[in-house]
Amino acid sequence: MGTDRDRLVIPEADPVREYSIEEQRQLTENLLVLLKGVAAGEYSDARISPDLVASMHRALFTGVRDHAGKVRGPAFGSEVLRFGPHYSLHRKEVPAKLRTTCEEAERMVRSVEENPEAPEYERSAIQIAVWGHAKIIRIHPFEDGNGRTSRALMSMILVRVGLRPIPAEFPRQEYYAALNHYFETDELEPLTNLFIGVYPTI
Repeated sequence: MGTDRDRLVIPEADPVREYSIEEQRQLTENLLVLLKGVAAGEYSDARISPDLVASMHRALFTGVRDHAGKVRGPAFGSEVLRFGPHYSLHRKEVPAKLRTTCEEAERMVRSVEENPEAPEYERSAIQIAVWGHAKIIRIHPFEDGNGRTSRALMSMILVRVGLRPIPAEFPRQEYYAALNHYFETDELEPLTNLFIGVYPTI
């Protein structure tokens, strides 16, 4: 007898996640604009919230897909998404989990902001940024673009606390291996260490 997950419709080769050359060009252009805005502090006054995350996704997918900025929920989106060997949360769980994740990230960022002279200030900020990034990917709140959106959020957190954004270039295979390690074990240290290793000031 199969599980409930076995009976779910899980998209594999879904047109929502396949892009024409023109759509890829638009996505790249949108991403550059988003990251420039993040680096310039355009998002730094905002509280970390589902609305903020959705606004970043909207900036990325505007003109590309009509799901731009739309969070999966009981009335919208795939029931479950597969990414590599992993599965997202069921769509009915997404809104509440995204909200609590954002609330926890906001609390952690405020705690770091209150102690700017702490010896581990930069490391703590990177740990929080990586935590938020990984948590949001695990949730997979959007039909597509979860990695790009959550990496933009990671940079936004760092810029907000007075640090530089995460470099655009980092070792992708090591990144995916560390992310998969987190999904399988809940251990974030390899992913955190990877970003600390490529961060320009540590």
